Amino acid sequence: MASHSAHAGVGIDWDARYVAGDTPWDKGAAHPALLARLKKLPIAGRVLVPGCGVGHDVRAIAAGGAAFVLGLDVAPSALNLARSYPKAGNECYQEGDFLTGNAVQPSSFDVLFEHTCLCAIPPERRADYVRAAAAALHDGGFLLAVFFTNPENPNPHSPPFRCDLAEMGLLFSDDFEIVKSSAAVPTYSEREGRETLCLLRKKTRPAMPLR
Repeated sequence: MASHSAHAGVGIDWDARYVAGDTPWDKGAAHPALLARLKKLPIAGRVLVPGCGVGHDVRAIAAGGAAFVLGLDVAPSALNLARSYPKAGNECYQEGDFLTGNAVQPSSFDVLFEHTCLCAIPPERRADYVRAAAAALHDGGFLLAVFFTNPENPNPHSPPFRCDLAEMGLLFSDDFEIVKSSAAVPTYSEREGRETLCLLRKKTRPAMPLR
């Protein structure tokens, strides 16, 4: 398994951050945009949440009735905290590096929910993220993403990294199509106007002809 530093690409030991309680990205609850969507339309089927941290989003999706929700993270201390919460539904947690592309079985999920994972990895590894997301989803599966379009980070060499919407469109274009996007979404108070909720669908590949 790749080290935490290799995963972050910027020398960050994510597990140590959780041990020290130095986790400003953890707001203590699921993302407001996710909660708002779940009230209107529960997420069904098998769901993957990469970079799940202590699992707030995982539990919200599980409580909404999803058949199965897997929270994946490189930090065992985060996962220990996630497992300390009461079960909300059919959710579980697994340690693994999503960027390797082999942390989960191929084509085994209907939906992937993204929140603070993509913006935490360096831009040069984003292509690995897209490959892993496409591999995890079956054809026609959905990626529901909260892109941190303007993190207002004064340090360009450390996360969170900007996820420009036009760049995201190009980044995902080979494997996904954007179904809808909106910047007018509920979010945490300090992130208002700085995030965009996007729904992407994995493209269906034509079957290989028989020879």
